[in-house]
Amino acid sequence: MMVLPARRRFAWSLSVALAACITVGCSGGGGSESGIMMPAANSGGPAGSGLAGNTVVRIFVPTPQQNAFGRVQAPPTPAGNGPPVLGGIAGPPVGLAPGAAPASPPPPGSQMLAINVNGPTAISQTLAVGPNAGGCSPATGGTNCQLALALPAGTYVGTIGVANTAVSTAIAFTVIPNGQNVFGVTLSGVATQVALVPASSLSAQNAQGGIDLYGSGRHPMLVEAFDANQNVIVGNAPGTFTLTQAGGALAVGITQPASTTPNLFYVSSNGVGNTNSAFLRATAAYLGPGNPCSQPNAVCSSTVRVDVRQLLGVANSNANDVTLYVNGQGLPLATVQNGVSNPQALIFDSAGDLFVANLPGSVTEYAPPYNIAPTTIANGVNHPQALAIDSRGNLFVANGSGSNTVTMYSPPYNGPPVQTISAGINDPVAITLDSGSNLFVVNEASSTVTQYAPPYAAVQTTISKGINAPNSLAFDVRGNLFVANLNSTPNSVVEFSPPFTGGSAPVATITDGVNEQGAIGLNGSANLFVPNQGANTVTEYVAPYANPPSTIVGGQSQPVALAIDSLGDLYVANYGNNTVTVYAPPYASGSWTTLGSGISLPVALALSPATNASTVLIP
Repeated sequence: MMVLPARRRFAWSLSVALAACITVGCSGGGGSESGIMMPAANSGGPAGSGLAGNTVVRIFVPTPQQNAFGRVQAPPTPAGNGPPVLGGIAGPPVGLAPGAAPASPPPPGSQMLAINVNGPTAISQTLAVGPNAGGCSPATGGTNCQLALALPAGTYVGTIGVANTAVSTAIAFTVIPNGQNVFGVTLSGVATQVALVPASSLSAQNAQGGIDLYGSGRHPMLVEAFDANQNVIVGNAPGTFTLTQAGGALAVGITQPASTTPNLFYVSSNGVGNTNSAFLRATAAYLGPGNPCSQPNAVCSSTVRVDVRQLLGVANSNANDVTLYVNGQGLPLATVQNGVSNPQALIFDSAGDLFVANLPGSVTEYAPPYNIAPTTIANGVNHPQALAIDSRGNLFVANGSGSNTVTMYSPPYNGPPVQTISAGINDPVAITLDSGSNLFVVNEASSTVTQYAPPYAAVQTTISKGINAPNSLAFDVRGNLFVANLNSTPNSVVEFSPPFTGGSAPVATITDGVNEQGAIGLNGSANLFVPNQGANTVTEYVAPYANPPSTIVGGQSQPVALAIDSLGDLYVANYGNNTVTVYAPPYASGSWTTLGSGISLPVALALSPATNASTVLIP
């Protein structure tokens, strides 16, 4: 029996307060400790889960004659309990008042260290560090200090540096729950490594030592210098950092940092999913005598490979949320809940912003990393069923429940519709745009597909021949239009070739294997994929679609939507068993993986960035 959720026709779209999961090796850290931030989803719990993780911040302060930069290396941490805690407090409360500072000047020989970090909670605090300061103890060549905190799990980013200096060093780390997180910094040292460090939950170091960017948009990255024990060098001498593309076929944009945080950069991809890589070169340089990069054997540059991995968004109609996944990870990278109510359709724009159609009457927009309050679009929105975005960022919303309109909104989406399309609209259940920005609307009640040219004031073409209660559509890379007929006998998918006119008739009618189909899609080779709720299968058809299909089975239960990523992996949303099943090419091998955590009555899927296959799998 065909599933009938809130909307019975499925339309969808493709398209671091201080702690550290990074376990940066503190003074003397070694072994598996690393200065590179690890993503929370890969290290024991989702970011922002609310669970606390014990955190120790260890700070090495060189003797005054060694500071700012000298040849003394932060010594190994002594065995046992280590140095006392700063201020003598083992677990200060989270959420210290911004700008909190000691009431008296630092002890002789000590200095003030400013720490400002944001994440699931925030700390803005100035601490006394050095000889005679509370929580500090003597060490070879200087002083070891320690700060202990209990912090909510998640990713944190901020700055640390000597107070009242113009420049601080940006830092990033992630806290994992129910574990000991250690973060080490030093105000002196010889740089033995310069690394590019991810500074958000939407990027991570991979097993090969490169960096993966999750989804589109701007990804904050830090250029950091480390000593031989993997402590971050945060001295009070000014540094100059660079990040440039050194090669690779993946084109990325690099935004230069602000003068107050010279080691912070933003890296963005071109907004199209593909399998190419970029190689980025990071360098560090410092002013003053004895700087970390002028010492013997110092290393102050490195090159790292960067890849883009697509984010999969899943609309969970029963849980009132959207879960985000990265291929190969079983747990959600993030869960979007604020403002989500019975989500029916999803789409990402080229900047990585996520748009969610909420059945009660709104579209909510979320910017990466999707953990702040959304922009809500409600003017003119009524029972939204499908979404589309053009190359200029204009958003199109298909409104059902008797509204029978498609409303268009221009960035920043804070006003009324710039266009309301009603001519020819009759229960619009799916919409998309072709390469020429022509809008196509599937009208279920009138068994038509209507085409509108910019500025969308009137119907340009109405296609009706061979169409019977259509519920989805898709284009291939050549501009051929495919429409799924739900009420035809037998169920069918029909193909139309451009140019489209009122007299256009199907050039192909596909019925073999089609059984109460959900939202159809095509890959870059023009292979057609049909999820069949009635048969618990996905059928794949090769052009010209005259031969019997390949049948993809295993793990499916009432499949209602699908998506194909840039690697060719097929994702299928299964409404019947609350899963998304993943199939690697050639699909019919009988092997698949299952995503189940966080999924509840999934009705739509979307990818960011969109797969490099023209407009396939757009709502």
